Parts: sequence; C-alpha cells; structure tokens
Amino acid sequence: MPLFTAVVALLIPEYDQQYFKWIAAVFVLLLVLPIVLSYRFPANKEKAYRLTIMYQLYAFTFFAAFPLLKVLKGSIVIQLLLVGFFIGIYFLARFDQRTEVPILFPDSDKRKWLAIPFYAVPVLLAIFSFGGNHRVTRRFFETHGYDFSMTYISIILYLFACWLLFLFSSLAYKSFVKEKRWEK
Repeated sequence: MPLFTAVVALLIPEYDQQYFKWIAAVFVLLLVLPIVLSYRFPANKEKAYRLTIMYQLYAFTFFAAFPLLKVLKGSIVIQLLLVGFFIGIYFLARFDQRTEVPILFPDSDKRKWLAIPFYAVPVLLAIFSFGGNHRVTRRFFETHGYDFSMTYISIILYLFACWLLFLFSSLAYKSFVKEKRWEK
C-alpha cells in the first residue's frame, strides 16, 4: 500500500525531483522500520509487527496528502499549515478516543448516532470527486482548466487522507491501548 501511494504522490500532479527525495526518504524509513522495531522489541515480535503495520498505514495516508502539497509548492506557509493540520488529526483521534463517548466506536448504543457523520464523510468525498467516473472528471478538467481541477482533486484526496488517518489512529488507540492488545 505505501509503495502504491508513493508512486501516486510522485507522479501526481507532475513529477518533481524535490518531492522525489522526500518520498524516497519516507519510504526508506518504512523499509528500515521493521528491522529497528525487531531490535527494539526482541522478546515480542508480534508487537513489532503491529507497530510496523500501523506506521505503514500512517505513511499510506501521508503519501495521499502529497499531491496537494505539490500543487501548492509556491507557498511554504500553506504547506506547513497543511502538514501541521495533518499531524494534528493524529492527536485529535487520540484525544477523541480518550473522551467519554468517542466519535469512532462509541461504547454505548445510545450514542451510535455520533459515528454517522464520520462514516458519511467518505461518501460525500466520493460524490464530490465524481464517484470515479472518468468521463465526468475529464469534462471537469476541460471546462475548469488543469490548475483549478488539479487543486480541487488534490483537496478531495487530502481530506480523504485526513479521514483515513483519523480512522487508523482511532483503531490503533482502541485496540492497542484501550483493549490492551500490547500485552497479548
């Protein structure tokens, strides 16, 4: 999964040598991560493997945020704000899981309605991104121009990456911390 998104992040919207270095650095870290975690947790290999999978899912979402950073490459302040917001989503998910009634996987049946807006977000993003219809997407690019259309699609992809990061962080926190699967 991270390899696929790394290739997408490298090529969309256009190839850029500077971003190739960043993507390659993150990908090399992902390749070295299982070795480092195996040495860090020599007695508990399962914990090392779970951490590796968790960090690879985080990298998958981070690579999905790269196209918007490439579209906005002229403004470093906006890029830093986008990366800061993306990292903030990780901590927001951790904070949400520590609340009395979390958005994801609420404990009481009476509060299940809190999760409905969260699960509606990818459906709305799919509708706003033309639902995978290539003809509509091509028509959108023809009528609105390449720059606007690529920014629009990159924003949709960035929002989906933020949604996935919130989901993965909540899943990891719930299973590893709340349910204490680290000890198993």
